[in-house]
Amino acid sequence: MAYMQSGVHRAGGRLSVADIAAQPGGIEALQCRVHELRSRGVHFAANAIEQEMAALDLSP
Repeated sequence: MAYMQSGVHRAGGRLSVADIAAQPGGIEALQCRVHELRSRGVHFAANAIEQEMAALDLSP
């Protein structure tokens, strides 16, 4: 994903949804991640990302 290559990182290696969304192509990367998680059956994590995106008014 683009955010991993940009050098943006936080202590502990974790990024927030807002950090990722702020990067070029970040919203698309988040949408892809949600799709990937759902296809693997990890609905809890996909729901959490979607909830944060909605709180930031980033949902499509």
